[in-house]
Amino acid sequence: MVQQGIPAVGLIHKPFEKLAKMQAVQLGMPDAPLLIYSQDLPSKDPADFVQKKAEDVSEQVVELLISQCGAKGQT
Repeated sequence: MVQQGIPAVGLIHKPFEKLAKMQAVQLGMPDAPLLIYSQDLPSKDPADFVQKKAEDVSEQVVELLISQCGAKGQT
């Protein structure tokens, strides 16, 4: 999608970070926008804490998408 000018973000669990980066390079996109987030066990955390973490990740995704639009002169 990014190569077609459509903003995109890959969501990657931390244990798969190295693999995701290697795959991006193999696909010719070494600078592909990837959001690496920790692999958690939500069942061990209170619901409000899990909700906060999800909101944080969502905000980061939005920021990455917006930054791509701004970089290409899109609004």
